[in-house]
Amino acid sequence: MISDTIPLGAVYINPAGGCNLQCRHCWVNRGASTGDALTIDQWKELLTQAKEIGCSYVKLTGGEPLLYADIVPLYRFASQSFAKVAIETNGTLEPEGLWSALLENRPYHVSVSIDSAEPVVHDEFRGRKGAWSSTVSFAEKLVEHGINSQIIMCVSNTDPKPIRDMVRLVERIGSPTLKINLITPSGGGKNSNFFQNTSIEETLSFFAWIDRETPKWVQPSIPAALLPLNRLSSLGYCPVRNLMGVLPDGTFSLCGVAFSRKEMAWGRFPGTSVREAWTNSPIYKSIRYSVPDRIEGVCGLCIHKKSCKGRCIADNMETGGTITSPDILCQRAFEAGLFPATRLIKQ
Repeated sequence: MISDTIPLGAVYINPAGGCNLQCRHCWVNRGASTGDALTIDQWKELLTQAKEIGCSYVKLTGGEPLLYADIVPLYRFASQSFAKVAIETNGTLEPEGLWSALLENRPYHVSVSIDSAEPVVHDEFRGRKGAWSSTVSFAEKLVEHGINSQIIMCVSNTDPKPIRDMVRLVERIGSPTLKINLITPSGGGKNSNFFQNTSIEETLSFFAWIDRETPKWVQPSIPAALLPLNRLSSLGYCPVRNLMGVLPDGTFSLCGVAFSRKEMAWGRFPGTSVREAWTNSPIYKSIRYSVPDRIEGVCGLCIHKKSCKGRCIADNMETGGTITSPDILCQRAFEAGLFPATRLIKQ
């Protein structure tokens, strides 16, 4: 059986059934409660089962994970049980005991979302006045405590000024990296996403500008084939073939995509065990069967196919309709004759 040869490597859990912000681009729930959430004991049991079948990496994400009532004991349990635990947060909440827990067992890294160096712009984007000051203060505390951190910025166009300003802000805060995410056409991003706002020519010029004008610790989240070689070492890849996502109510998903794509959900903990989901889920089995060998378009011809794996299956489903659809940026570049020939497999 194919699942026997592919271990579970990472679990992304979404512990809180909601968020305290109303972000315009959100593909989860834009602040609304998603309903039931697992208890702390159920999350502990789920993680215990995940570890038993090989998981070594846990990411607490959301929604907003720090909104979960028992997030501190949940983090303590995860950080004592797994080699790597990461947190993705909007940085506006500081639950009692959080900093002590983070210092007792330091996280692999904490990613904090800041979308503009201008407080008014960030607050408007995130749907709450005062969010910017809380988030920047949180990011500064991470640096002060020596906790590995990262700032994540979402962009919907190629205007360089917001990125220049953000680079200066990140330098002031002291965070070691700035990750630039392109807003995708999922959920709330359908009408304000990067892909509909820019031509491929403008997009490639934007990527070239980032490479030329920003420090190497600025990490644009773009396909490997469209990055210069000197930036590849800092590029992260989705562990899609070894990844399990779990929604707040225990529903198994690929990352959190089942928040908006219900067809990507199968089974629900505790009725369905972690082992059963990993072994029998048609979603996980289809991904392991299809990715990367059956990815279509230029992604099937690319030298980065084995590592990049189409970059993001969730995005590719939105833009192409299936889990084997190619990355939209790479495909557009290929069709325009602008895909780098040096990144194609020699036939």
